[in-house]
Amino acid sequence: MEDHTPSVSDKLSALREVVNVQIPATSARWEIFGTPEYKGGVPGPTDFTTLIAELQPADGAWFASQKETAGTSLIAPEAARPWLSDPFRRLLAEHKNTTADLSGLRDCRRYATTLKQSGSPVQGFVCGGGSRLLLYITLSSPQ
Repeated sequence: MEDHTPSVSDKLSALREVVNVQIPATSARWEIFGTPEYKGGVPGPTDFTTLIAELQPADGAWFASQKETAGTSLIAPEAARPWLSDPFRRLLAEHKNTTADLSGLRDCRRYATTLKQSGSPVQGFVCGGGSRLLLYITLSSPQ
C-alpha cells in the first residue's frame, strides 16, 4: 500500500531531483502535498499537487535580479504548512483557496521551471522574506 502521509524534507539535493530549481540555495525545507489532502481512510482523487519550499539563498542578488511580477496563482487550501516561517505561513493562509493576484506584492516574482524526470513545464512563484525565500509550484492540476 502506498504511503500517503505527507513528509517534510530538508534535503536540497532531493528537491533538485523533483524539479529543476535554478535558485542558488544552501539549504531547503520542502514538502509535496495533494489537494484535497489525504487525512486517513481511503484515499480519494487528488485535484492538485503542490510543492512548497523554504530556501536559504546562497546569493541574495539572485532574487533582486528577478523582475517578472508574480501574477495570479491558485493557492491550495492546505498551503500554509505548519513548518513554514511566520511571514510565509501568513501570506499563504491569507490567500488560501483563492486565485490570488500576487503582482502587487513587492517581494513576489513568477517562477517557471520543469519537472526533472518528464521535463514537463510547471510554474508558481517565489517570494522573498528576510533571509529566506518561499517557493510555491503547482506540479499538477486538473486543467
